[in-house]
Amino acid sequence: MTDDGLSADSSNGFDGYKFRVVLLGEAGVGKTSLVRRYTESVFEESYKQTIGTTFANKDVDITDQDGSNRKVRLNIWDMGGQSTYRELRRQFMKGASAALIVYDVTRPETFMAMNNWFESFREVCPDAPVMICANKVDLAKDRMVPLQPGQMLRDWFQSEYHETSAKTGENVADVFTRCAEALLQKALGEGKSPLA
Repeated sequence: MTDDGLSADSSNGFDGYKFRVVLLGEAGVGKTSLVRRYTESVFEESYKQTIGTTFANKDVDITDQDGSNRKVRLNIWDMGGQSTYRELRRQFMKGASAALIVYDVTRPETFMAMNNWFESFREVCPDAPVMICANKVDLAKDRMVPLQPGQMLRDWFQSEYHETSAKTGENVADVFTRCAEALLQKALGEGKSPLA
């Protein structure tokens, strides 16, 4: 793994680009559910607190700007949102290629905490792309954070904004695909090969 979070894993036959993506956000916003929906196509109704950090891998084929098909492996780290894991998170953020910062549209306090998550990630990874996930949009009748504040956050962070539902799967694959595309484009723009 290089300092910029890019590495290639040829030990198990994977010869494409490999990027580490961290999921950040308050406890209970649905980070684990997003990862499980994306990597396993499952959703569990019951909430299980993430203890420390868990991770999953997903291999995707991404078409680059020249129309070539590239293999990309996302190594997705799901970080526990509790304040007790602050230092642990900081260690795991080091070298990350990108972050998905998640809030729950039914809980305004999780939206209010977004800047803290963004700043703590930027301290460790100043140049890595950030994606914002407004999660739990399936709970429309309980929604308390409308679209406009999320779009303001997008402009403030200069990042992409996605409305997702881990329960229904809405836009979940899209946000991870966009992340993979952005990371591949960045790596190719910097002239990095899969084995860099």
